Amino acid sequence: MPVYVYRCSACERVFEKLLFSTTTPEAARTRCSACGGAAPRDYSTHTFASPSIGASGELAEDAEPYKAMHYHEKRGEWEQAAKAAEGVSEFAKQKFIRKAEQD
Repeated sequence: MPVYVYRCSACERVFEKLLFSTTTPEAARTRCSACGGAAPRDYSTHTFASPSIGASGELAEDAEPYKAMHYHEKRGEWEQAAKAAEGVSEFAKQKFIRKAEQD
């Protein structure tokens, strides 16, 4: 069951929609839940390895323990990311330590 990304033509809101294998192409067309505008599929560079969709259809935010870890990871601050990963993910902690040693 694929998850597609849509962008509202009217308000530019980006959201995801899960389509079941029985969904027809006509049913795949959707409208923005915020403003009701037409929302075609967005074929830009949005990619999600494993999307998480909440009840509202919005992407879920990182769980609290992961926020600091991901913040430092995105900034390339490997030592701080490793500290933030302490007690959260041993795999991530070791990955950040290796990256810090490479820099």
